[in-house]
Amino acid sequence: MAEDEITGYIESIRIQKKKEISVAYDKSKKIFQSVIKNSEKMKEGCKRLVEETESQLTEEGVKKMGWASKVRSFKAINALAHYIDDQLVDFQVPNSSQKLTSSELSQFIRVLSRLMNEISREQGTTDSIMGLDFMIKKRAIYVPLSKMKSDLASLRNLQKEEYQIIKTLEDLHGLSTDVKNISEKISITEEEINNLQVSSKKQKEIKNETEKQLTLYQEDPLIKESRKRGIRMTELEIEIGRHLNSFKKVFKKYAREIQRGSISGEFGLVNTALAYEDDPVHRFLDEDEGNPEIIALFEELIKVGKVDLHLKQKHINNLRQELNNLSQGKMDSWKKEWHNLLATKAKEENGSEFKSINNKLLECENEIQTLKDKIRNLQEEIDLKNKERNQLTESLSERHQRANTLLTKVLENQK
Repeated sequence: MAEDEITGYIESIRIQKKKEISVAYDKSKKIFQSVIKNSEKMKEGCKRLVEETESQLTEEGVKKMGWASKVRSFKAINALAHYIDDQLVDFQVPNSSQKLTSSELSQFIRVLSRLMNEISREQGTTDSIMGLDFMIKKRAIYVPLSKMKSDLASLRNLQKEEYQIIKTLEDLHGLSTDVKNISEKISITEEEINNLQVSSKKQKEIKNETEKQLTLYQEDPLIKESRKRGIRMTELEIEIGRHLNSFKKVFKKYAREIQRGSISGEFGLVNTALAYEDDPVHRFLDEDEGNPEIIALFEELIKVGKVDLHLKQKHINNLRQELNNLSQGKMDSWKKEWHNLLATKAKEENGSEFKSINNKLLECENEIQTLKDKIRNLQEEIDLKNKERNQLTESLSERHQRANTLLTKVLENQK
């Protein structure tokens, strides 16, 4: 929604409701003049009453009055006159020629309403003391006070009726400013999104080129063979792990029971159990030829497993089967192949040519990771900016709906 559209709404209301707007200002002018007039009359009435009553409230005057009720009445009306006069000291009425905004009118109505309520409260207290005494004297302040209450009612009616048009115009001006600001923010946000997208595209292009270079390094025979060896070594570790990893809990239980003193065992076997509990595969690969430590541990576990460790028969059977595999050297070929691959890999990777290519490869990988992080961060910023733009667009739509509602209401309901 364009700012100009709301400006058009404002002009349409000004033209169609020109008479009502003029009436609103004329009425407010007359009411303010009346409030000023009546507040001045109250001040004058208070001054007269103070002068009249205080001259009677001297010691001599009180003696002449004689009746206690009459004295109380004089004191009560004197106090009321003083109270009203004090309240009116800071009371300010807007200039009758001034065209108040709806918020300024509301503020004055609140001030006048508070003043009337406070004076009425004191008036009630005074009347309860005075009864029907001094009715003529009380008219000096009660009549203008009553007229000011009437002025207050007129202001409230004005606020609900003709001044609603003025309030609508003010609201539309506010919406026009909002629309302008929101539209500017949307333009700025869209420009930021565009810049971020350009940056993201550039980073992706750099990443694609770096990945192509990385592929070239990865296809180098030295790198390719080294990686094949690494993959094969991992496969061998997985195969060995399938045989040994399932016994980790048994190794742990054996070591803990000996440490607690529940069963007796050799110190060396305890260390072996702890080592195999931590990392069975690499402990096996580090063992001497023939695997004496793990074979001795399996033999001990089979020996004490059922009675001292309370292992189930299936665990005992698994231990026996694995001990048989170890004794027959079924995993030794894997171990030998792994160590051969390790030696070859280490020898080749120490070569200057391999190091040179591998360093470039690692640089590419690091650069690609850095670029991925940049692209991800840029995308997060783009998503955030898109969210901001959507929220701003929704706010713009809300202002549009609000402006239409205000226009419809003032043109249809204020006829």
